[in-house]
Amino acid sequence: MDSLSCGNLSILQKRNGYRYSLDAYLLAAFVEEREGAEILDIGSGSGVISLLLAGMKGLQVTGVEIQEDMAEMSSRSVALARLQDKVRMVCVDIRTYTGQRYDAIVTNPPYRPVQTGRINQDNSRAVSRHEILIDLETLMKRSYELLKPSGRFYIVYPAWRLPDLVFSMRTNNIEPKRMMLVYSRMNSDAEICLVSGVKDGGRELAVERPFFVYSPEGSYTREMEEVFRSLNPPKSH
Repeated sequence: MDSLSCGNLSILQKRNGYRYSLDAYLLAAFVEEREGAEILDIGSGSGVISLLLAGMKGLQVTGVEIQEDMAEMSSRSVALARLQDKVRMVCVDIRTYTGQRYDAIVTNPPYRPVQTGRINQDNSRAVSRHEILIDLETLMKRSYELLKPSGRFYIVYPAWRLPDLVFSMRTNNIEPKRMMLVYSRMNSDAEICLVSGVKDGGRELAVERPFFVYSPEGSYTREMEEVFRSLNPPKSH
C-alpha cells in the first residue's frame, strides 16, 4: 500500500509489475469537470486516477480495466478509501463495453505500437505500455461512442506520438481544445502531452504554457507543487 502525494488517499500496487507515475497526478489535475459529473476512466489500471478524481474532485467515476487482477486490486483500494459511493470498477474489455454515456472520459492508455520497442515479459507492464489489447484508433472510436453530446475527452500521451493523437481525435470527431506539453526540466525535450477534446466540437485549440516538473536543483517546481495542492478534497456544502 502506497500513500498518494495529496489528500489522505492510499492505493494498493503490486511490488512487481505496472506502477503508476506522475502522469496520474498531471492528468487528474488537468481534468476540469463540475463536481458530481459522471466520468469514465478507460484502462483504469491500479485505479489511481479514478481515486484522485473521486476523492479529490468529487466526481462520479466508472473505471474500466481488462486485467482481472488489476481490477480486483483497484476495487480493494476503492473500498479502503471508502469511496464506493463515488467509484465503480468494472473488469471488461472496453471494445465491448456497453455502459451509459458519460460527461467526460479520461485515459492514460498504452501508447507503443506493437511493432515498436521491446515488449516487456511482465504481462501487466506489456499490456499497459504496448497496444496489445487496444490501439489509438479503437480507443478514439469507443470514446466518441461513450461520450454524451459535447462530452469532453482527456488523455495523457507521449509527446512523440502527438501527431498520431491529433489526427485520430479529428478523424473520430473529438476536436482537440486544450493542450499542454510537459518537460522534465527546462533544458529537456517534451516527454508527454496532456490533451483535452470535445465531442463534435468546433476547431479552436488553446496551447497552454510549457509545464516543467523539476527545477535545476532537482526538486519539484512550483507548478508541480501546485498540481499536488490542487488535488485536495472538495469543500463540503
